Amino acid sequence: PVLLIAVAAVSFKRTTNKDVLEASPVLPNFQISNIQPSDGQGNVVYLTCAPKTSKGSIAALISVTAEIKNTGTTELRLDKVVMECTGNGKNITRTVQPDSDGKDTIKPGKTYVWQNSRKYHELGDVLEIPFPFPTQLTLKFYFDGQAQPTVINKNLKSYLNTTAGNAYPFPVKDEDLLMNEYWYSDAGHGGGSQVFAYDMMVAGWDEEKKVWSTKKQGKTEDKNASYRCYGKKIYSLADGEVLHYMNTWGESPSTSDTGTKGGNNFKISNGNETICYYHMQPGSLNKSLLKIGAKVKKGDFLGLVGNSGNSSGPHLHIHAIWDPDKDGDGPFVPLQFNEGYAIDIKAISEPDPGADWAKLNKTGFPYIEENADDKQGMALLWPDAKKPCWYPYNLREIARHGIPESKYQEEFTKIWGCGYYPVWVDAYDVAGKTFFNTIFRYNSNNYDVTVRHDMNKQKYQQEYDLWVKQKGYRLQQLDNYLDQGQLKFAAIFIKKPGQAQAQPAYHGLSPEEHQTLFEKYTGEGYVPVNVSVTSVGGKRYYSAFYEKRDVGGNMLKSFLSQQEYQALFDDNSKKGWEQVYINAYHHDGQTRFSVIWYKNSGYRSSTATRKSNTSSYQEKWEDNLGDGLLTRCVTGYDEGGKHWFAAHWAK
Repeated sequence: PVLLIAVAAVSFKRTTNKDVLEASPVLPNFQISNIQPSDGQGNVVYLTCAPKTSKGSIAALISVTAEIKNTGTTELRLDKVVMECTGNGKNITRTVQPDSDGKDTIKPGKTYVWQNSRKYHELGDVLEIPFPFPTQLTLKFYFDGQAQPTVINKNLKSYLNTTAGNAYPFPVKDEDLLMNEYWYSDAGHGGGSQVFAYDMMVAGWDEEKKVWSTKKQGKTEDKNASYRCYGKKIYSLADGEVLHYMNTWGESPSTSDTGTKGGNNFKISNGNETICYYHMQPGSLNKSLLKIGAKVKKGDFLGLVGNSGNSSGPHLHIHAIWDPDKDGDGPFVPLQFNEGYAIDIKAISEPDPGADWAKLNKTGFPYIEENADDKQGMALLWPDAKKPCWYPYNLREIARHGIPESKYQEEFTKIWGCGYYPVWVDAYDVAGKTFFNTIFRYNSNNYDVTVRHDMNKQKYQQEYDLWVKQKGYRLQQLDNYLDQGQLKFAAIFIKKPGQAQAQPAYHGLSPEEHQTLFEKYTGEGYVPVNVSVTSVGGKRYYSAFYEKRDVGGNMLKSFLSQQEYQALFDDNSKKGWEQVYINAYHHDGQTRFSVIWYKNSGYRSSTATRKSNTSSYQEKWEDNLGDGLLTRCVTGYDEGGKHWFAAHWAK
């Protein structure tokens, strides 16, 4: 960094790699040095902040520090500093008062660090200047006993990070978010050495309270696991090497010893800049990187968001320092991003990917200054180069349950529009109303998929003939269901490269007709894939399809009571047989299940639920998804006018 020395009178000379202002022997004696942040070429640099919305403007966030050393024998008192930003039609003046008692006193031989954005987490007089940005900065230091201010002139420039594209990707991914979750931060971290740092949390939409919340739906207790960000994955911004790490520090609030400020952390240098990742969960750091000098690749998993060190709650703290010597302790520099979207949380009253999201393009997060009336001075962040969508991209699955029929098409369209295709649909009746359960996978292979519902028997036959017989699609899922006393059908047709075409199917048949065809097809070497049953007016109707699969043996039971299903499930589990399909229906006032088991399903591990209410099912789904299991089948049913769910997860 450039070294500046100034007193009441100065002269100038050039030295190796540095410009120095040398003092002439005029009292009072002091030195002003180390003006930061700098680009190493004598220019003061600023953080370019993304707009608060797409209709807004980028902004320059200017925070400057200077070291003032008293080289005399008497106390030196700083009265004020006037900052003047000029150029590009700007003429902005800010007077920055000292921190305490109206003046800052610097004792002989001591050094005081002045900064317009004040101490850590105190924003103070940080300058936010809308585009176009000024090009010149004048700092006027007023001291007691000095007739005229000491003046330092600097060029102002936007900082360019020393990485490909001069900006970084996000340290997090949208695929680790849940539905209606976003990262949550802004450029208002505070002053001190971390003025351009970011504290990143996760905010999600609380459907019951209709507010954005950093805690999970229904969670109010102040526990780490209650926070949406806790346990989210953190990724490296760039190639580099590990300068420092900590992986064993305890977490608040389980420990009162906050210890090292950064808690469990990585400091990773790319050669000129070091990125610091703080407050991770103990034991969560990537074990292959726990070595000084370990090589890191861009996008490598680093660890999990935690609450270790000097942390007021679960979050990821991240900042950059200028560190060509790779000692892990250089001056702060802006940290900017070349992808992602942001929006002031006050500008989006509910989830809406069509809102005025601003694209990050070599910019930091928006600067949103809090005030007494603003309890949510933050921005929502979408960490993907593609525009925000209703659902994160590249999720292993999206599963929705209990969707009212009136909302089903809307929800289906939202998920479909984010690049997913359905692999499962289940419709069921509660108190005379129809609801849907769905499972989607990300369509990375661009399969051709067609989905239909609300079909009577004749309409379904027409759609089947069109898509299967004429266009070469196959059934992915078939469900018949009760809709206001009528037999209806929902189906998913899919076309994959190289798929076999033989797939016997039927729909809306009696138990006797079903049994005849079941024996026929299984006798020909087919196995049941899907056998949906619905009771209408006291009569059962069967819809099914079969495929030739090498599963070592199969079992279908289509009229199981709750108790019979549980007993058979336990018995088959002991034998190592895997449940692969379930469908619930009501017949003569009782809940019945149609279930298929395979001897060799190909799954490594699995779990299931026979009777979970809405909230319990949601918790099970989140837990199982977190454990790497996917929802293979889910069915809903009515008991006592309430929603109940049976499901199977496996990997």
